[in-house]
Amino acid sequence: MKLEDHPFICSIADARRATIASEVEIITLSDGEIIFPENSAPDALFLILSGNVAFTKQKLDGSLQNVSQSGEGSFFGEVGVFTGEHRALGAVALGTCTIGRVPEPTVKKIIEDAEPVRRILESVIHHLKSTTDHYMDEVMRTEKLTLVGTMVSSLLHDFKNPFAIISLGSNIIGQRYKDDPKTAKICQNIESQIRRMVNMANDLAAFARGDSQIEIAYVSIDTLFEHFRELNTPFFKDQTVELLMQGNGTSLQGDASKLLRVLQNLISNSIEALHSADIDGQVTVTAEQDEDTVTITITDNGPGIPSSIRDNFFEPFVTQGKSDGTGLGTAIVQSIINAHRGKIEFETSAQGTTFTIRLPRNG
Repeated sequence: MKLEDHPFICSIADARRATIASEVEIITLSDGEIIFPENSAPDALFLILSGNVAFTKQKLDGSLQNVSQSGEGSFFGEVGVFTGEHRALGAVALGTCTIGRVPEPTVKKIIEDAEPVRRILESVIHHLKSTTDHYMDEVMRTEKLTLVGTMVSSLLHDFKNPFAIISLGSNIIGQRYKDDPKTAKICQNIESQIRRMVNMANDLAAFARGDSQIEIAYVSIDTLFEHFRELNTPFFKDQTVELLMQGNGTSLQGDASKLLRVLQNLISNSIEALHSADIDGQVTVTAEQDEDTVTITITDNGPGIPSSIRDNFFEPFVTQGKSDGTGLGTAIVQSIINAHRGKIEFETSAQGTTFTIRLPRNG
């Protein structure tokens, strides 16, 4: 297709067509050649004169995912020119193709006599871009969760034998020194920590699958708090943070192992925040109940949750200030609370953060 035959050029008024066409640069590209990368500045609109062009999104491993493609007679790149925002997608040649590059000043010259139409187009394009960005975020989120689920399942399979060997060794030592309370306690802790690691991995895999099932049974909150302390005692020694836990005789129908995971995540986050701020702090966990509801509050005197992540704090892959975090902890917490038909919310400021968890007593 010749440039003058392209539908975009044909749509320009006869009096201006030749002048506009003279400002278009004709470019021939080979297969796989990049026209512009994702997130690049919008500097032109492109007309496809022959061949095909693919529009791409970068995946987690750095490779490019083809999102869509266009062929001869089409044009692309206009969204960025209209909005001034960086490219949401990249563009790459599919096979040999020829394109016409219309510089940004030339595009604006074409529409300068139609300001009302331009404003309407900008509004429509902003809306479409917002919708596309939301869709792509969901696609990338699903891809990340699938990758996490596959990885965790593989790790569980690989760790099965080592865990079994550690458990067997613990049992043998426990039997050999069964009259030594200290040794028995250590072996019991080893077993508990193995179960805890397996449960955490299973929770992560279940979340990645979108499956947060719970097993309902009687749960004493005092016992739950005591179990949490037993599992975490080694980590609280010589710490600058005081942990206070008061179950106040409360109880409910729920999944103790899942609720333990909730406590583990939220309390650990509070302690990490206090350590990062170098504060001699306190974390207080209390439970109260009425006829229908158990309310658990977790309060710290830390620096508060950063304002940049407050609005999407419980969404997957949201994290800040953690070099080794997955960004899935609080998302899993919310999924566990939702599975219990409960609610979780927080209040935060520079003086500290309080999480409030409300759970139905009867499951």
